[in-house]
Amino acid sequence: MTRPSTQALLDDDISLEQTLTSELRADPDQDMSDLYNPIRSTGYIVVLTLIVGALQLAWSTEFSEATPFLLSLGVSKHALALIWLAGPLSGTFGQPIVGLLSDKCNLDWGRRRPFIIGGCLATVLSLLYLSHSANIVGWFLPNRDKDTVNRYTVPFAAAGIYILDFSIAVIQASCRALIVDVVPSAQQQIANAWAARMIGAFNIVGFWIGTWDLAALFPWLGSSQFKVLSWLVATIMLVLTAAAHATTSLSAWNAKKQEKRLKDMGIDEENATVLTVVKSFFWQVLRSIARLPRQVKIVCYAEFFAWIGYFPMLFYTSTYVGELYLYENGYNNPLNLPADERQRLLDEGVRRGTTALLAHAVVTLAVDLLLPYLVDKFRDNEWINMRRLWIYSHVVFIVATLSTFFITTSVQAIVLFAFLGIPWGCAVWIPFALISEEISRIKDIKAVQIYDQYKKQSVPSSAESENTLVTPETSFYLSKVMVAKYDHVVYDSGILLAIHNVFVSAPQMLSSLGSSFLFKLLQNSDKDSFDDSLGWIFRVGGIIGIGALVLSIQVKTNAELYKEDKAEALTMPE
Repeated sequence: MTRPSTQALLDDDISLEQTLTSELRADPDQDMSDLYNPIRSTGYIVVLTLIVGALQLAWSTEFSEATPFLLSLGVSKHALALIWLAGPLSGTFGQPIVGLLSDKCNLDWGRRRPFIIGGCLATVLSLLYLSHSANIVGWFLPNRDKDTVNRYTVPFAAAGIYILDFSIAVIQASCRALIVDVVPSAQQQIANAWAARMIGAFNIVGFWIGTWDLAALFPWLGSSQFKVLSWLVATIMLVLTAAAHATTSLSAWNAKKQEKRLKDMGIDEENATVLTVVKSFFWQVLRSIARLPRQVKIVCYAEFFAWIGYFPMLFYTSTYVGELYLYENGYNNPLNLPADERQRLLDEGVRRGTTALLAHAVVTLAVDLLLPYLVDKFRDNEWINMRRLWIYSHVVFIVATLSTFFITTSVQAIVLFAFLGIPWGCAVWIPFALISEEISRIKDIKAVQIYDQYKKQSVPSSAESENTLVTPETSFYLSKVMVAKYDHVVYDSGILLAIHNVFVSAPQMLSSLGSSFLFKLLQNSDKDSFDDSLGWIFRVGGIIGIGALVLSIQVKTNAELYKEDKAEALTMPE
């Protein structure tokens, strides 16, 4: 067996100091790199990430159908914005708690598996409940008119949104953790790349199905687009999740056995309660914000401004396009639709909105396939790198959202949201890559500093000759100035990604609350005139996106950061 490389050991979850010390003192014949799992085949990884794809079908259904459905019940737009707090709340609190609960799960059939199966069943049931909520309430209110039934349905439908979003959070946290559990560290980038492809591909599948006239194609599944789509998505989710677990069940059991082995080694903390761990986790996140590396801090701040604008783009696209479609057909307000044509026109409007989401998803997938290739091919071109592309994406977002001043037809809106796939494709890739790149850069610096210190302490006479990590290009990182600079920064990937999640979720809450206020202020109460309040939500998001643009310009390349550190080390006195 070969000895693991320094870089391979640096990728583990234990601290860097422990890692380097373990490497230096380890038995040369001991290989720790595959402690958890063997190398996985591509087919195995593809089937494993089907769970992520199945999850995306539920998201695509909610994005395309839920907002028009709630509005059809008579929910005002400002109340609707408050209902959509469910998404960021489930992301901020649901996912970390589920992750911690599954970490401490002791069932023999795996740590993640019970949560994924339970989350899948809860998602399916809550999706069906939401789409059929008016019918369910109607069973308890016989002989009542439709408006009365809709009014009583509103609180139950709103509860359904929260149940659905928290159910999705259960799967999302667990399936991401399962990928970490059963795929070796050397293949984590490949597995996450396949997960990203599944997200893009199943987004397209979900939105494509949503463009069909489903009530006409499958009348036995329901009388509306939402009802039929929920049955189809529920069936596909169950089949895909079952297929993934049929393939990975043995690995999940093996992961459980290996976890017990680690507990026997004293690594797992059994005495801590879930509540204690959750409180400790969030407290650690808050304390670590002050110790963020400058590059990560800028990325997080830029994300804060960007996501205030992204939130309406995700949740209000189908409604905006659908209302423009009705406006084209002579209906300034959905409330004016004739009773005998109401459901047909609403479904057609939703299909138009779903077409916009489909175009958005296709462009997003194309961006995520093309741009990483271009960045790698033109790596020496200063105008084609992740930093530049992120800046360009914010410009496209700002221009596109402000162009809603001139959008008057549903076709124009579909083209607009196709263009918005460009910044969204960058948003789901570049910030994560920038943070990961900075974590790797800091780990390399810390490796040089810690390795040099250990070698000097252990073999002082030959430290200089054997210290292969220290080169003329990196020797300045051993200065007191650089050691002090990087001694206090947080570079643990789990904490940094958790902090990034806070800067993604918190602005969604602000955006939802702000949208509620703007809807209350700008929504047109005249049933005979067109309500452009959604257009103003997009425009305000674009204006706030200027903050993300300004901050993204401050993000530096690795070469720039290297020059900055070197200049600081040479100019500052020891």
